[in-house]
Amino acid sequence: MKKVILAVLICIILAGIVIIATIGLKADIIYSKNVQLNVYLNKTFEDTDIKQIVQQVFQNERFIIKDVEIFKDEFTIILKDNRTEEELNTKIKELTQKLNEKYGLELKEENIEIMHNPKVKLSSIILPYIIPIAISMIILFVYVGIRYKKLGTVKIIFTYLISIIALEMLLISIIAITRYQINQLIVPLALLLLIVEITILGLINEKKLVNN
Repeated sequence: MKKVILAVLICIILAGIVIIATIGLKADIIYSKNVQLNVYLNKTFEDTDIKQIVQQVFQNERFIIKDVEIFKDEFTIILKDNRTEEELNTKIKELTQKLNEKYGLELKEENIEIMHNPKVKLSSIILPYIIPIAISMIILFVYVGIRYKKLGTVKIIFTYLISIIALEMLLISIIAITRYQINQLIVPLALLLLIVEITILGLINEKKLVNN
């Protein structure tokens, strides 16, 4: 049974590597080439009302709405930059009309600031974490090497290293295969899985140490 599970996991990792090498990972709007619409209402609004209006204008398209000011009078809409300027202007015109109807404003199309943002390299998401993780891993390997010396220092460190690499590769492969969009939750999720795995390995090794 263990061999079957191991074979399945290896197949998943290999499939993920192939997908990443050929078509790459799928990024969320915030990391993709996007267009940002900054809207200043000069009037407080409810998030649900703005979301409903944006849904009516952009229909089933994926979007992100962010509050800009603490006074709740300005917000930003982030969309994929996949339309022509003419199409975008048409949508902005419709958006201003609906906002004016809802809040009794005289908002004009030129009052909405348009920003075109380039695609963000996914590697830049990981870069801030590389040095802290590397330092943490060195400390971890030194600790487990000393703590579980009776179980074999080299063997224990190698087990931790392979287990950590395999788990992270499995996570990335599943993300690639399912085409889950890379977003701001991916790194925290990877770190959480890392902590859980280290904890489990620690419990297993503690049990082995007691038995020995």
